[in-house]
Amino acid sequence: MAAPSRSSPVDRFGLHAALRRFGLWPMVLALTALSVGASAAIVAVVTCWGFGSGMTPHAWAVTLLAPALIAPPPSALTLHLVQRLDRLQEMLSEVIHVDELTALRNRRYFMQALQREVERARRDGSRFALALVDVDNFKDINDGYGHPAGDMVLRHIADACRQAVRETDVAARIGGEEFAFLFPDGSPEQARELGARLLAGVRALDLRPQGVRQRLSVSVGLALMQGAEAELAQALRLADQALYAAKAAGKDRLEMAPA
Repeated sequence: MAAPSRSSPVDRFGLHAALRRFGLWPMVLALTALSVGASAAIVAVVTCWGFGSGMTPHAWAVTLLAPALIAPPPSALTLHLVQRLDRLQEMLSEVIHVDELTALRNRRYFMQALQREVERARRDGSRFALALVDVDNFKDINDGYGHPAGDMVLRHIADACRQAVRETDVAARIGGEEFAFLFPDGSPEQARELGARLLAGVRALDLRPQGVRQRLSVSVGLALMQGAEAELAQALRLADQALYAAKAAGKDRLEMAPA
Protein backbone atom coordinates (compact mmCIF):
# COMPACT_ATOMS: atom_id res chain seq x y z
CA MET A 1 0.00 0.00 0.00
CA ALA A 2 1.31 3.43 -0.90
CA ALA A 3 2.24 5.68 1.96
CA PRO A 4 -0.22 8.51 2.57
CA SER A 5 0.87 11.73 0.99
CA ARG A 6 1.84 14.58 3.26
CA SER A 7 0.80 18.05 2.28
CA SER A 8 3.43 20.74 2.51
CA PRO A 9 2.87 23.97 4.46
CA VAL A 10 2.37 25.67 1.09
CA ASP A 11 -0.47 23.26 0.29
CA ARG A 12 -2.06 23.61 3.73
CA PHE A 13 -2.18 27.40 3.48
CA GLY A 14 -3.64 27.18 -0.04
CA LEU A 15 -0.82 29.10 -1.73
CA HIS A 16 -0.66 26.76 -4.73
CA ALA A 17 -4.33 27.39 -5.48
CA ALA A 18 -3.86 31.14 -4.96
CA LEU A 19 -0.89 31.21 -7.33
CA ARG A 20 -2.89 29.41 -10.02
CA ARG A 21 -5.81 31.79 -9.59
CA PHE A 22 -4.16 35.18 -9.14
CA GLY A 23 -0.67 34.77 -10.64
CA LEU A 24 2.82 35.29 -9.26
CA TRP A 25 3.06 39.11 -9.22
CA PRO A 26 -0.20 39.78 -7.30
CA MET A 27 0.66 37.07 -4.79
CA VAL A 28 4.15 38.49 -4.18
CA LEU A 29 2.70 41.98 -3.73
CA ALA A 30 0.03 40.67 -1.32
CA LEU A 31 2.57 38.69 0.71
CA THR A 32 4.91 41.70 0.78
CA ALA A 33 2.11 43.93 2.09
CA LEU A 34 1.22 41.28 4.68
CA SER A 35 4.86 41.04 5.72
CA VAL A 36 5.19 44.82 6.00
CA GLY A 37 2.00 45.05 8.09
CA ALA A 38 3.04 42.23 10.41
CA SER A 39 6.56 43.67 10.79
CA ALA A 40 5.20 47.15 11.56
CA ALA A 41 2.83 45.73 14.17
CA ILE A 42 5.61 43.76 15.85
CA VAL A 43 7.94 46.77 15.82
CA ALA A 44 5.20 48.98 17.27
CA VAL A 45 4.48 46.55 20.11
CA VAL A 46 8.16 46.04 20.95
CA THR A 47 8.91 49.76 20.76
CA CYS A 48 5.92 50.71 22.88
CA TRP A 49 6.86 48.08 25.47
CA GLY A 50 10.51 49.22 25.55
CA PHE A 51 10.16 52.97 25.31
CA GLY A 52 6.61 53.71 26.34
CA SER A 53 5.62 57.33 25.89
CA GLY A 54 9.21 58.51 25.41
CA MET A 55 9.00 58.17 21.58
CA THR A 56 8.47 61.34 19.54
CA PRO A 57 6.08 61.36 16.59
CA HIS A 58 9.02 61.50 14.17
CA ALA A 59 10.64 58.49 15.84
CA TRP A 60 7.36 56.60 15.61
CA ALA A 61 7.05 57.46 11.92
CA VAL A 62 10.56 56.20 11.16
CA THR A 63 10.01 53.06 13.22
CA LEU A 64 6.77 52.16 11.49
CA LEU A 65 7.93 53.07 7.97
CA ALA A 66 11.18 51.12 8.23
CA PRO A 67 9.57 47.73 7.39
CA ALA A 68 7.85 49.28 4.35
CA LEU A 69 11.24 50.48 3.08
CA ILE A 70 13.13 47.28 3.88
CA ALA A 71 10.68 44.57 2.72
CA PRO A 72 10.12 45.41 -1.00
CA PRO A 73 13.73 44.91 -2.26
CA PRO A 74 14.03 41.34 -0.87
CA SER A 75 10.55 40.56 -2.22
CA ALA A 76 11.51 41.84 -5.67
CA LEU A 77 14.70 39.79 -5.57
CA THR A 78 12.74 36.71 -4.54
CA LEU A 79 10.31 37.22 -7.41
CA HIS A 80 13.19 37.58 -9.86
CA LEU A 81 14.78 34.35 -8.59
CA VAL A 82 11.47 32.47 -8.80
CA GLN A 83 10.98 33.60 -12.39
CA ARG A 84 14.52 32.54 -13.30
CA LEU A 85 14.02 29.15 -11.67
CA ASP A 86 10.76 28.73 -13.61
CA ARG A 87 12.52 29.47 -16.90
CA LEU A 88 15.37 27.11 -16.03
CA GLN A 89 12.85 24.39 -15.22
CA GLU A 90 11.22 24.86 -18.63
CA MET A 91 14.63 24.68 -20.34
CA LEU A 92 15.52 21.53 -18.40
CA SER A 93 12.22 19.95 -19.36
CA GLU A 94 12.98 20.62 -23.02
CA VAL A 95 16.47 19.17 -22.73
CA ILE A 96 15.33 15.90 -21.15
CA HIS A 97 12.16 15.47 -23.24
CA VAL A 98 13.25 16.52 -26.77
CA ASP A 99 15.25 14.48 -29.27
CA GLU A 100 18.34 16.49 -30.16
CA LEU A 101 18.56 15.40 -33.80
CA THR A 102 14.94 15.80 -34.91
CA ALA A 103 13.51 18.18 -32.26
CA LEU A 104 10.60 15.76 -31.80
CA ARG A 105 9.75 14.42 -28.38
CA ASN A 106 12.05 11.65 -27.20
CA ARG A 107 11.37 8.14 -25.89
CA ARG A 108 11.23 9.26 -22.24
CA TYR A 109 8.51 11.82 -22.93
CA PHE A 110 6.56 9.47 -25.19
CA MET A 111 6.44 6.64 -22.66
CA GLN A 112 5.25 9.04 -19.96
CA ALA A 113 2.54 10.41 -22.29
CA LEU A 114 1.49 6.87 -23.25
CA GLN A 115 1.23 5.85 -19.59
CA ARG A 116 -0.95 8.90 -18.86
CA GLU A 117 -3.19 8.04 -21.81
CA VAL A 118 -3.52 4.42 -20.64
CA GLU A 119 -4.53 5.61 -17.16
CA ARG A 120 -7.06 8.03 -18.64
CA ALA A 121 -8.57 5.30 -20.82
CA ARG A 122 -8.91 2.96 -17.83
CA ARG A 123 -10.41 5.73 -15.70
CA ASP A 124 -12.75 7.41 -18.19
CA GLY A 125 -13.32 4.73 -20.82
CA SER A 126 -11.70 6.92 -23.47
CA ARG A 127 -9.80 5.56 -26.46
CA PHE A 128 -6.51 6.29 -28.13
CA ALA A 129 -4.41 5.08 -31.03
CA LEU A 130 -0.72 4.21 -30.95
CA ALA A 131 1.40 4.06 -34.09
CA LEU A 132 4.94 2.72 -34.41
CA VAL A 133 6.85 3.84 -37.50
CA ASP A 134 10.06 2.46 -38.97
CA VAL A 135 12.02 3.96 -41.87
CA ASP A 136 12.29 1.41 -44.66
CA ASN A 137 15.79 0.35 -45.80
CA PHE A 138 17.47 2.93 -43.59
CA LYS A 139 20.62 0.83 -43.25
CA ASP A 140 21.15 1.11 -47.02
CA ILE A 141 21.11 4.91 -46.73
CA ASN A 142 23.66 4.92 -43.90
CA ASP A 143 25.89 2.38 -45.63
CA GLY A 144 25.63 3.96 -49.07
CA TYR A 145 25.85 7.65 -48.25
CA GLY A 146 27.16 7.87 -44.67
CA HIS A 147 25.67 8.82 -41.34
CA PRO A 148 25.35 12.56 -42.16
CA ALA A 149 22.99 11.61 -44.99
CA GLY A 150 21.11 9.33 -42.61
CA ASP A 151 20.73 12.18 -40.11
CA MET A 152 19.41 14.43 -42.87
CA VAL A 153 16.82 11.80 -43.81
CA LEU A 154 15.68 11.48 -40.19
CA ARG A 155 15.29 15.25 -39.83
CA HIS A 156 13.16 15.47 -42.97
CA ILE A 157 11.01 12.53 -41.93
CA ALA A 158 10.54 14.25 -38.58
CA ASP A 159 9.26 17.30 -40.47
CA ALA A 160 6.80 15.05 -42.33
CA CYS A 161 5.69 13.65 -38.98
CA ARG A 162 4.99 17.13 -37.62
CA GLN A 163 2.90 18.01 -40.67
CA ALA A 164 0.87 14.80 -40.46
CA VAL A 165 -0.31 15.00 -36.86
CA ARG A 166 -2.78 17.17 -35.00
CA GLU A 167 -1.87 19.61 -32.24
CA THR A 168 -3.21 17.21 -29.63
CA ASP A 169 -1.10 14.29 -30.89
CA VAL A 170 2.36 13.33 -29.69
CA ALA A 171 5.10 12.61 -32.24
CA ALA A 172 8.39 11.21 -31.00
CA ARG A 173 11.61 9.60 -32.12
CA ILE A 174 12.04 6.56 -29.88
CA GLY A 175 15.07 4.90 -31.47
CA GLY A 176 17.56 5.12 -34.33
CA GLU A 177 15.14 5.15 -37.27
CA GLU A 178 12.03 4.45 -35.20
CA PHE A 179 9.25 6.94 -34.55
CA ALA A 180 6.05 6.71 -32.54
CA PHE A 181 2.74 8.57 -32.46
CA LEU A 182 0.05 8.87 -29.82
CA PHE A 183 -3.41 9.90 -31.00
CA PRO A 184 -5.68 10.73 -28.03
CA ASP A 185 -9.41 10.21 -28.63
CA GLY A 186 -8.64 8.96 -32.13
CA SER A 187 -11.18 6.87 -34.00
CA PRO A 188 -9.97 4.09 -36.33
CA GLU A 189 -10.79 6.28 -39.32
CA GLN A 190 -8.87 9.27 -37.94
CA ALA A 191 -5.89 7.11 -37.06
CA ARG A 192 -5.80 5.58 -40.54
CA GLU A 193 -6.08 9.04 -42.08
CA LEU A 194 -3.15 10.35 -40.05
CA GLY A 195 -1.11 7.28 -40.96
CA ALA A 196 -1.93 7.68 -44.64
CA ARG A 197 -0.96 11.35 -44.48
CA LEU A 198 2.40 10.39 -42.99
CA LEU A 199 3.02 7.76 -45.68
CA ALA A 200 2.22 10.27 -48.42
CA GLY A 201 4.36 12.97 -46.81
CA VAL A 202 7.41 10.71 -46.63
CA ARG A 203 6.95 9.50 -50.21
CA ALA A 204 6.87 13.13 -51.38
CA LEU A 205 10.24 13.99 -49.81
CA ASP A 206 12.80 14.97 -52.44
CA LEU A 207 16.18 14.20 -50.86
CA ARG A 208 19.33 13.84 -52.90
CA PRO A 209 22.31 12.73 -50.84
CA GLN A 210 25.42 13.13 -52.99
CA GLY A 211 23.16 14.27 -55.82
CA VAL A 212 21.25 11.00 -56.09
CA ARG A 213 17.50 11.12 -55.46
CA GLN A 214 16.65 8.71 -52.70
CA ARG A 215 13.19 7.17 -52.61
CA LEU A 216 11.99 7.14 -49.03
CA SER A 217 9.19 5.27 -47.33
CA VAL A 218 8.08 4.14 -43.89
CA SER A 219 6.10 1.24 -42.49
CA VAL A 220 3.42 1.95 -39.90
CA GLY A 221 1.90 -0.34 -37.28
CA LEU A 222 -1.28 0.92 -35.65
CA ALA A 223 -3.08 -0.24 -32.51
CA LEU A 224 -6.30 1.05 -30.95
CA MET A 225 -6.96 0.85 -27.22
CA GLN A 226 -10.05 1.72 -25.22
CA GLY A 227 -11.47 1.44 -21.73
CA ALA A 228 -10.51 -0.74 -18.81
CA GLU A 229 -8.59 -3.24 -20.97
CA ALA A 230 -6.01 -0.63 -21.99
CA GLU A 231 -2.49 -1.58 -20.96
CA LEU A 232 0.81 0.01 -21.91
CA ALA A 233 2.63 -3.25 -22.65
CA GLN A 234 -0.28 -4.58 -24.70
CA ALA A 235 -0.55 -1.37 -26.73
CA LEU A 236 3.14 -1.51 -27.60
CA ARG A 237 2.98 -5.22 -28.39
CA LEU A 238 -0.01 -4.86 -30.73
CA ALA A 239 1.48 -1.86 -32.53
CA ASP A 240 4.80 -3.69 -32.91
CA GLN A 241 3.05 -6.75 -34.36
CA ALA A 242 1.19 -4.53 -36.82
CA LEU A 243 4.48 -2.86 -37.79
CA TYR A 244 6.06 -6.27 -38.40
CA ALA A 245 3.06 -7.20 -40.57
CA ALA A 246 3.52 -4.01 -42.62
CA LYS A 247 7.20 -4.85 -43.16
CA ALA A 248 6.36 -8.44 -44.13
CA ALA A 249 3.66 -7.29 -46.58
CA GLY A 250 6.18 -5.26 -48.61
CA LYS A 251 6.83 -2.08 -46.57
CA ASP A 252 5.62 1.46 -47.40
CA ARG A 253 2.22 0.66 -45.93
CA LEU A 254 0.07 0.81 -42.81
CA GLU A 255 -1.26 -2.21 -40.96
CA MET A 256 -3.71 -2.06 -38.07
CA ALA A 257 -3.71 -4.57 -35.24
CA PRO A 258 -6.97 -6.50 -34.90
CA ALA A 259 -9.30 -5.09 -32.29
